[in-house]
Amino acid sequence: MCAVLALVMFAPSLGAQSPIRRFDVRASIDLFDRVWRAVEDRYYDPKLNGLDWSATRAEFRPLAEAASDESELYGVLRRMLGMLGDAHTRIFSPADGYDRLRPAGVTVGLTARRVEGDAAIVWVEPGSEAARQGVRPGWILRAIDGVAVEDALARVRNDLGYSSTPQALETLGFERLFWGQSGTEVEIAVEDVNGTVREIVLRRRFVDFPRRVVSRRLPNEIGYIELTGFAPDIEREFEFALESMRDTRGLVLDLRQNGGGFVSSVVKVASHFLGRDVALGEFITRQGRRSRRRTERVRANYRAPIVVLTSARSASGAEMLAAALAEYGRAKVIGVQPSTCGCLLGVSRTIDLPDGGKLNISDTDYRTARGNRIEGVGVRADEVVDLRLADLRAQRDRALEIAVEKLRRDSQPRADLPLSTPRLNR
Repeated sequence: MCAVLALVMFAPSLGAQSPIRRFDVRASIDLFDRVWRAVEDRYYDPKLNGLDWSATRAEFRPLAEAASDESELYGVLRRMLGMLGDAHTRIFSPADGYDRLRPAGVTVGLTARRVEGDAAIVWVEPGSEAARQGVRPGWILRAIDGVAVEDALARVRNDLGYSSTPQALETLGFERLFWGQSGTEVEIAVEDVNGTVREIVLRRRFVDFPRRVVSRRLPNEIGYIELTGFAPDIEREFEFALESMRDTRGLVLDLRQNGGGFVSSVVKVASHFLGRDVALGEFITRQGRRSRRRTERVRANYRAPIVVLTSARSASGAEMLAAALAEYGRAKVIGVQPSTCGCLLGVSRTIDLPDGGKLNISDTDYRTARGNRIEGVGVRADEVVDLRLADLRAQRDRALEIAVEKLRRDSQPRADLPLSTPRLNR
C-alpha cells in the first residue's frame, strides 16, 4: 500500500504525440461516470473533503455531454476533480503520455515563478533554445501567445479548480503556463533587466525528467546534496554521495525541486539520518487501516548537523522526509517560501482508463510520527529566505549561503563524525 508518493504536477507528462482518435460521445459519458464512481468508491476521505459529490456530478455531467472533443472532455474532468482541493487526485488524457514510473513532460527550456509580485524567469536550461536566444533568470514574463501572463494564469487556475493549498495551486499554474503539444511553438514576451520587452518564439519539447542526485563539497567542510525525487534507482547513488561527505562538519540537503516519489526510497534516505527502527508516521485508508513506516538498517549513518532547503515545489515524499528530520531535531529547515507544498497523500496505484487515459486517486491520508498532518498545511520553515530578482540576476543562492553559514557557525570541525561504516567500493 502507498508505494508511491509522487506529486505528478511537478513533473507534468504533457504533450506527448498520440494517434488521432474519433471522438465517441457515448464513450465519453461512460468515461465520466467511471471517473466519478472511482472517486466515490476509492477516495481516502469518505466525506470527500466536505464536497457534495452527487451535486458535483449533476453540475459537471452536462458539461461532459456537451464536450466536442477529447481535450474538452478532459478539461471538464480536471475541473471536477479540482473541486476536491487535492493536488494528488488528477486525471491525464491519452495525449498527456503520463507514466508514474518515468517522469517526463514538455518543456520550453525555462521555468517561471512569482518573485516580488512578478512572473519571473527563475531557471533557463543550459544549451536550450531559450538560452541561445539570450533569456536569463530574473527577466520578467509578460505575455504568452499574446495573452498577458496574469490572464493566462487565471485561465489555468480556472481549468484546475482548487488544490491542496494556495501555494500548490500557484505552483501548478506556473507549471502549466507552457502546456501544449510537443513540437508546437509558443511565443513569449519577456522584459529584460533594462526594461526592454522582447518577443521570443520557443518550441515545446517532450523530454525525460530523470530523478537526480547532485553532490559537491562546499567551503568550510560543508557537504551539499540535492535530491530531485525518490526512486529505487537513486538509492545507491545517494548512498555513495553521502559516503563522500563522511568527514564534513555539516550537510545541506536540497529538496527545493523535489516533488516526491516512492515511499520506500523516502524511508531509505531517512534511515541514513535517523538510524534504525525510528517511526516515520503512518498512512491511513478510508476504512481506518494503518500502515506504519519505520526506518531501516542501512550501511551508513550520517551524524553531523543538517540543514534542509525547501520551497513550495517541495512536495509529497519530500515533505515526509523534511517533516521527519525536523520533528526529531535532526535538521533545521530553510525555505524560500514559508511552507512547502502541503501536498501529502498516498496514491497506491494509477487507474488505467478505457480510452488510454490515467487516473490517480488519493486513497490514503498521512500523519507524521507526532500525529501531524501535512496535507493542506505543509512543513513550516524555521527560517524564510525570500527569492529576489536581484539574486536571480546575479545568480546568487542566498538560501544556500545562509544554510552554509548556519552550519559553519553551529558546528565545529570534528574528526569523530564520520559515517558509521568504512568507505564503500563501487
